[in-house]
Parts: sequence; C-alpha cells; structure tokens
Amino acid sequence: MVKLLSLGGLLSLLCHALALPQSTEKLSLKEAVEIALQHNPEIVGARRGIDAARGRFWRGISPAPASISVGYDYIPTGSGIKGYGERYVAVSQSLDFPTTIVLRGSSLSSETDAAESNFLATSLSITMQAKLAYYAVLAKQQKLRLAEENLTVADDFALKAGIRLTVGEGTNLEHLTARVQRTQAQNAVKVARNELRLATSELNLALGRGNEQLGQELTLTDSLSHQSYALSLESLIEQAHQSNPQLQSARFRLSAASANRTIAWSSILPNFSISYSRQVQGNNPDLYGVSFGISLPIWFLLDQRGQIQEATAEHARVEAELTSKQNFLSLDVKNAYLEYTNDERQVQLYTTELLPQADEVYRAAALSYQAGEITYIEFLQARQTLISARSTYIDALYRVNAAIAQLEKAVGRTINE
Repeated sequence: MVKLLSLGGLLSLLCHALALPQSTEKLSLKEAVEIALQHNPEIVGARRGIDAARGRFWRGISPAPASISVGYDYIPTGSGIKGYGERYVAVSQSLDFPTTIVLRGSSLSSETDAAESNFLATSLSITMQAKLAYYAVLAKQQKLRLAEENLTVADDFALKAGIRLTVGEGTNLEHLTARVQRTQAQNAVKVARNELRLATSELNLALGRGNEQLGQELTLTDSLSHQSYALSLESLIEQAHQSNPQLQSARFRLSAASANRTIAWSSILPNFSISYSRQVQGNNPDLYGVSFGISLPIWFLLDQRGQIQEATAEHARVEAELTSKQNFLSLDVKNAYLEYTNDERQVQLYTTELLPQADEVYRAAALSYQAGEITYIEFLQARQTLISARSTYIDALYRVNAAIAQLEKAVGRTINE
C-alpha cells in the first residue's frame, strides 16, 4: 500500500510538472547585445584590465619608498648603547632623473589607453558574437518551419499514394517512395529541432549565462531580414585603420615601447638621493645634517646596455606587430566586404528570380501530378527544388547579416551610422 501511494504521488507530481507552462523569454536583437555586454565574462575581464593598467600607472610614477634610520655613534668599547657620543634620526629619499619619471608616466599612460582600446575591441567582439548567435537561431527557426511544412506535404502525399495504390491508380513504387520521403521528412524535422536547441544554447552562452540557463527557451522578436548598403571597400578599409580598437591598442603599445626605449637610454643618467637628519652630540641636541647623493652608472656596459638592447628589440617587435595587424585588418575588411556583396547578390537573385521560379515549378508540377500528366518522381524533383531553394535562401540571409556584423567589428562602428 505504501509503495502504491508513493508511486501515485510521484505520478501526480510528474503530471503537475508537465502541466506547467515552460517559461520563455522574449528577446530582441538590441536586448541580446545589451545583455551580452553586461554579463559576458570576457567583458568583465577586459574591464578589470583597465583597472589593472591604471593601478600600474600610479605605481610607476610613485617615488621609491623613503627610509628612516636611527643611529648611535662614538660608543666607547665596553659601554652600553646609552654611552653614545652622537645620536641621529635620518630620513632619506632617492629620486629618479626627472625625465625618467616623465617618460615612465607617458609609457604607463599609453598602456592604460591600450587597455581601454582592448576593452572596446572586446565589446565589439562580444557584440558580433551575440549578433551571429541571434541570427543563427532565427535561421534555424526558419529551417524548422520549412522542415515542418515539408513533413505536412510528405504526409499528405504518402496518404494519397496509399489511396491511389488501393484503387489501382498508383504503383507500389510510388507508394514506397512516398513513404520513404515521409520518413526522411520526419527525420529532417527532428534534426532541425535539435539544431535549433543547439543554436539557442549558443545564444545563451554568448549572453554570458551559466550552465543552468543554457537551455532557456527564447522567443526572438526580430526577424532575419535583409537590408542593402551602399558600401565602398576603400572607404571601409580607411575607416577601419582609423577607428579599429585593436589597431589603436597596438599603436598605444608602440607608443609605450618607444617611451620605454628612451627610458632605457636614460638609464645612463644618474639618480639622486637626499637625506635629512636630526642629531644629538654630547650636550647639544639641536644639530642637524643634510646629505645629497648621485648614482654612478659605472656598469653601463652590462646593466644599461642590457636595458637598451631589450627595449630596442621590444620596440621593433611591437612595431612589426602593428604592421601585421594593419595587414590582417585590411584582409578581414576585404573578406567581409566580398562576403557581403556575394551574399547580397545571392539574396537578390533568390528574391527576384529563383524563389518565384521554384514556386511556379512546384505549383505546375503539383497540378500536373494530380491530373496524372507526370509521375511522382517528377513531382518529387520539383518539390525538392523548392525546398532546396528556400533552404539556400535562408542560408544566404544568415550569411549576409553575419558579414555585416563582421564588417562592424573590423571597422569599429555600426554600418548604418
């Protein structure tokens, strides 16, 4: 009896859970980007990178710690410390050469600017990831609807093929082919649903959500549409070289490396030290002392030479890195531009010609098949042509929007501004 009650309670809870509506979240493209920029872990790390660079700046321009010393001199042998002849309390401070302090501040300021540019670059990258994931979900939703429409048609014709076979108007081959097509359509729907779940999980991941939210169902309020832009490759490349934050970050790092190279050459200049002390000598407690010092770079063939060599090599490395980033940026812009122009042409071609033609062929084939003028295989070819055209059109829509998102990341701004 207890087991039966337990089983009944479990079934009741299961039925109650199944009866509860599964929560879904409405999400626009703009909202998706805003959520990603707030919660994506990469943006948090980039923001902390700015804080760390600012901390290094204040540390770098700070003077070395001052030192305080207490001394007892002229103590007779065998006497305690209280038998001193002279006592002093001294404060000393070492100072870098003034130009070194200025150059170090300039270098660290450039590093801070580079960190801020890295933050902007990360923001653009996350924006692109969120847009690509959003577009992917929209494309998978359209693919699922297309697969479900195809399954409805396949079910209908499988039923009709069975009836035609029964009344002697159809062949067994036609009936078997229709059944195979229905099974394939059913499998296509399952595959499309699974791909939609994966795309939704990837969108939730791009939004910075944890494992417990990766399966959150989303209702996207925007559509996978197409908008034409009058773009110039030369203008896009010029804008990218001016405003791309990764390139700006590389320029700031080159500026910092240049300052560090000058600092290395300045290492042969002396550092200064100053000391002030209060002294007590005998019965006279009102004495003081001041001392000044200067460092002598007598080991310039070793220490300073190594600093100069290291800083010069680092400057050359950062300069080469900047040139490489400029070249790759031009290539990225060009590839995204060519991808956009090609996919935009594909979308226009399918919208104005291929999709209307495929629809017309399918309608004509359906009427001819119902009239007995063509075989089921011929009708099937027309239907497959229509499905393929619609599927390819969805892919082209996704790619043209993805190309714009990639262009925006490379250029450093939205294209429609």
